Amino acid sequence: MVEKDFDNPVIVSYTAKVASGEEFKVDWKCVEKAIKESFPKLKLIYSRMDPHGGHVAFSQLRIKRNLLDELCKTPLTIQERQFTFAQTEGEDLKEFWQKQGGHYQFCIQNRLRAARKQARMRQQEKRESVKRAKVEYEIAGVFYHDINKVKSKSRAILNLKKDGEKIDGNDADFLKELLEMHDKSESKLKDFESFEVGVHPKYEKTRCFFVVRKDGTKEDFSVTKCIQNLENAQA
Repeated sequence: MVEKDFDNPVIVSYTAKVASGEEFKVDWKCVEKAIKESFPKLKLIYSRMDPHGGHVAFSQLRIKRNLLDELCKTPLTIQERQFTFAQTEGEDLKEFWQKQGGHYQFCIQNRLRAARKQARMRQQEKRESVKRAKVEYEIAGVFYHDINKVKSKSRAILNLKKDGEKIDGNDADFLKELLEMHDKSESKLKDFESFEVGVHPKYEKTRCFFVVRKDGTKEDFSVTKCIQNLENAQA
């Protein structure tokens, strides 16, 4: 698809209206700028210049023919001169490719590489988007459409519960299934009684989840590690 942008382009010649004997030299950058500003939906892929004229090329892929016709009918004021445009056809088109074909191929290389890079990035983004859309997490009978929803649920429980308050119901079921993803889940869940929130034993400004055992002892655990393992298991 990228190569088609540059295969068999529409070639348009342009000419600046210059008085006889007047010193003037076309600036192709000004020509490109004027065309892009006046006809932004035409995909300009190449330009060259002679002292009083030159050529531009447009991709034929999804080309707007009405805009191309309008360009060829509408003079543009560029460099304080009137520029007229005409589609290059027949013998003039053959002559263009004979004389300027090598220059065209040379000039489009950077744009072609950039277009390929952008196409690869779009494809990668599309694949990642599809991958994310396909991943759903069912935890305690509830479906979470992406991992960020799981993270939000855990934060909500942490923020809404008071220190030492018992966590029950679906919140407890949610945490228990998550804890099963922990590397040390078996030891963490041994003699399990309930969950609660409290201040981290080492970091006084940090709150975390605790497993409360049947004998009343408590052990903290990292819900972040659990979520990371859950995400990795779905990758």
